Amino acid sequence: MISDIGRGTAYLARGVALIKNPKIRPYVLIPLTLNILLFGGLIWAGFSQLSTLVEWLMSFVPGWLAFLEGILWLLISSFALVLVFFTFTPIANIISAPFNAIMSEKIEELLTGKDINSNVSLMTIIKDSILSQLGKLVYILLWSLVLLVISLIPLINFMAPVLWVIFGSWLLSLEYLDYPMGNHDLTFKQQKIALKKRRGLALGFGGGIMVLTSIPVINFIVIPVAVAGATAMWVDEFNADHALQNT
Repeated sequence: MISDIGRGTAYLARGVALIKNPKIRPYVLIPLTLNILLFGGLIWAGFSQLSTLVEWLMSFVPGWLAFLEGILWLLISSFALVLVFFTFTPIANIISAPFNAIMSEKIEELLTGKDINSNVSLMTIIKDSILSQLGKLVYILLWSLVLLVISLIPLINFMAPVLWVIFGSWLLSLEYLDYPMGNHDLTFKQQKIALKKRRGLALGFGGGIMVLTSIPVINFIVIPVAVAGATAMWVDEFNADHALQNT
C-alpha cells in the first residue's frame, strides 16, 4: 500500500517529461492558452468593476469610517482570488476535456507504439468528454454533501479533514484516469472498480495532484501533467488487465 502510494505520486514526474515531447505539446498549449485567456479576461473584468462596488458600499458608511475602504478592497479582492483559485480546476477541465482525451490517445500511442483502434468520430469524443466531466461534477457534489453532513455531526466530525483529503485524492485519480480509460470505452463504474483494486496507487497519484493544484501558477499546468501521468499509469498498471478481460 505504501509503495503503491509512492509509485502513484511518481507518475506525475512521468507526466512532466511526456508533455515536453514535441508531438504532444500542441495538445498542451491550445487548452492552456484558452484557459489563461478565459480566466485572465474574467479577472480583468471583475477587478474593473470592483471600484464601482466599493464606491457603492462606501456610500452607506459615514465619513469618519472612510478607512474602511481599504479593508473592503482587501476583503473583496481576497474573496475574488479565492473564488478563482477554487473554480479554476473544474472549469478548466471542462474546457480542456476534448483536448485531454485526444492528448491521452496520442501519449498512449507514443508509449506503446500501437494505434488505438477507434471508430468514434471527433465530435463524439468531444461530446462524450464534456458529458463525462459534467457527470463527475454531479458525483463530486453528492459525495461532498455526505462529507459536509459528517463534518457537522458531533463526535465523528473530527474525522472530516482526513476524509476530505482522501476523497479529494480519490476524485482526482478518477478525474484524470478517465481520459485513458474512456478512450478504451470503460464506463465510470468500471473505472471505479479498476481503481479500487489499486487504491494506494490511485490515492498517491491523486494526492500528488492535490498538492500541485494548491500551488499558484503551477496549477495552470497541472491538468496536462496529470493527464499525461494518468495515461502512463494506464499503460503500465491497468492496460494489461483490461486486455485480458477482453480476450
